Amino acid sequence: GSIGSQPMRKFACVTLSTQKLDIRQLVNYEKQQVPLNAVMFITAKGIKICVHPDQKWVQVAMKRIDQKRTAKKK
Repeated sequence: GSIGSQPMRKFACVTLSTQKLDIRQLVNYEKQQVPLNAVMFITAKGIKICVHPDQKWVQVAMKRIDQKRTAKKK
């Protein structure tokens, strides 16, 4: 599908947090390209935090969440 056909999300990253988050507190993430390239992490408390996807710890956190997701499916 094209980007234009997607419904507008209620929450989009417009600013990026520069602080490193506690990976253990993160339960989910969403990648986003518009309006800027970002990864939105969702914490156990439901807080959404946007970060730059190129940071090393962000890559580690996404892998960790992916592993948890696949572990739940089995």
